[in-house]
Amino acid sequence: MKNFEMKRFGKVVVRDLHSTYNLYGMSMLILMLLPLIIWLFALAFSIHDTPVVLRYNMIQFGVALTAAISSMKIYNSCNLSGKGNYFAMLPASLGEKFCSMMLYCFILTPLAVYVGSIAVDTLLSLLPFGPYHHNFIWQRGVDYFEFSDVISYGSFRNAIVTFLSLTSTAALFMFTNTIFKKNKFIKTVLWLMLIIFVLVIILVPIMMHVEWKVEWLMWLQDHFGDITEEKMISIMFWWNAIFDLILTALFSFFTYRRLKKMQY
Repeated sequence: MKNFEMKRFGKVVVRDLHSTYNLYGMSMLILMLLPLIIWLFALAFSIHDTPVVLRYNMIQFGVALTAAISSMKIYNSCNLSGKGNYFAMLPASLGEKFCSMMLYCFILTPLAVYVGSIAVDTLLSLLPFGPYHHNFIWQRGVDYFEFSDVISYGSFRNAIVTFLSLTSTAALFMFTNTIFKKNKFIKTVLWLMLIIFVLVIILVPIMMHVEWKVEWLMWLQDHFGDITEEKMISIMFWWNAIFDLILTALFSFFTYRRLKKMQY
């Protein structure tokens, strides 16, 4: 099957929904309960007010972790001899199966954990006792996040960068899920640490070079004029967005090629 049909694609999406529930449902539930874990920890140690920033950062961490391990939970055996036959023998084209994989790893599972975590945090903040005194969605006056800021341009850009960083992370782990046979998550993290370590050793001396930094600043001024804080934020936004888009596209392409050439 080489053509793409929406009817078959819908059946694959429904099948992957059952797989997600059976193979990943409990892990997603635990990640949704991160606000409750923080709440109980703060209550046990008599912390009277848990910072909003900490709570939101923990939710972001849970969502990022969800995106990272989703492929390794739902499609763990797609590259294994024997066990991977179920993936190869599905009555659907590879394009349909791969699009369903991206749908769950990029959007549905992180979104479910995000919404669930927000709901748990909201319920805890409504309790008349405990360390959660502010709801970071509806409570106005909170410095870190206000509901009115959701529609602002700055928050919109932050949402785009966050989403693209999630997709690039999920795409990376999707790719390594097709390479490693066992201990996929641990091996991926170890290889990432090694690559980052090598890059730091190579790039830090270059970044510390004074002449290079002066030339870079002069180039920015020639192309963008005076570098204000707003312009620097805009430059960083476009840099992060383009970089994550490229990573997502590359790792997705490599994953598709790996699945296409997989021998069972």
